Amino acid sequence: MIDRKVSPDEWVWSYTQRTGNARRPLQKGEKLEPRVAAQLTAIGNNPKLVRSFFKHPSVAYITDL
Repeated sequence: MIDRKVSPDEWVWSYTQRTGNARRPLQKGEKLEPRVAAQLTAIGNNPKLVRSFFKHPSVAYITDL
């Protein structure tokens, strides 16, 4: 197993890809950008979820949490 350090940004994108928008295809005429922006806003409004990205063992090198 490779000991790779993953940034919190990568955890956010991974979460975004695995949940929400990835689960529902775009409808005809629907744009991806507003859906992703809404999902990122929802993530930002959830302090517990945001903290979880920084508490992951692979980002321990960044913070003292």
